[in-house]
Amino acid sequence: MKQMAIRIGKHASYAVLSCCAWACSGDSGSPSSTESGTPGDPDAPKGSAATPATPAPSPAPASGAPTLAPQEGSSAPILANGNPPTSSTGSSAPAGASSGAGGGSSDPANGGSTPSGSSTPLIRGQAPSVESATREGPFEVTTFSTGLRDGPDYGTQTMHMPEGAEPPFAAVAIVPGFLAAESSIAAWGPFLASHGIVTLTIGTNAPTDSPDLRAQALLDALATIEAENARSGSPLAGQIDVERLGIMGWSMGGGGTLIASSSTPSLKAAITLAAWSPGVSFSNEQVPVLLFAGGSDGVAGGQSQGFFTSIPDATPKMLFEVRGGSHSVANSPSGGNGEVGRYGLSWLKVFLEGDERYREFLVQEPTQDSDFRQNLSTP
Repeated sequence: MKQMAIRIGKHASYAVLSCCAWACSGDSGSPSSTESGTPGDPDAPKGSAATPATPAPSPAPASGAPTLAPQEGSSAPILANGNPPTSSTGSSAPAGASSGAGGGSSDPANGGSTPSGSSTPLIRGQAPSVESATREGPFEVTTFSTGLRDGPDYGTQTMHMPEGAEPPFAAVAIVPGFLAAESSIAAWGPFLASHGIVTLTIGTNAPTDSPDLRAQALLDALATIEAENARSGSPLAGQIDVERLGIMGWSMGGGGTLIASSSTPSLKAAITLAAWSPGVSFSNEQVPVLLFAGGSDGVAGGQSQGFFTSIPDATPKMLFEVRGGSHSVANSPSGGNGEVGRYGLSWLKVFLEGDERYREFLVQEPTQDSDFRQNLSTP
């Protein structure tokens, strides 16, 4: 059974694992940290290739996971079928996937404004401002783990849901990086839920799980979200729009995010937090992807630029490298003086919920960037 996610004492337990990993690698340095003190993710080896070259594998389906409805116009279900190859070779799209399906659009300038397969955009509250899109949202947040489906492909879990917001809700799943616990990315849960987006933060079965396994974990977490929507007695019963699902991940979890999204074109949005998956390209990616990176990241620095280049220009995509940011700069919405949160939220609002009012924040260059690229149109 899943254990209740614990948010206290994370630094002590994580520091022990981090120091062991760095000692074993022979690196005399120390893990990087954010301004808030969250330990860095030592996704060794350092000095990884900046430009990925090998297409991503398809993740295996979650054992016992419910299969979500196929994307309209595609035979590919939202949870990938079939087992991945043992190495990062072959196509990133599952067998039967239509090349034109998915959350993306053949017109990236306007792609995803109303995600295909979804109905009316989810518009909440008054017109957003830079300030309102940066701070916590208007809704109170309830968190729970009791009663959730016991997904076999991941470990701890915490559901974050908005109180007082009108359903249906879009939803995202978030996975951490190498050696890191769920607590390392937990700050995203209440932030997104306070803006009306149901968020499931998870831990992995093993702290050393590969990007492929983290991709499986994310897809299994989406199965839990769908199951919660169908579970009698759940506070979210019948309130989730299961056609509006997205994924996020840090470091190896970011690599897993790209692997999962490139094999699951029915997803509506993906966000990576300093993704680590050297030697992998994502030329079949159809899901709108926002890649956060750190300008002083000694672990995965330069990899997000390669991922961005490998993603087709027909797919909505953005790279935001935070000037001077460490490997964990995007682990919290407060990163980059809050610009990480604003761009992350706006990406999900536009592509996951279909709320075009947030597009104006995406096409403005941030003040905290050292590298900013995107292929979106102005509103």
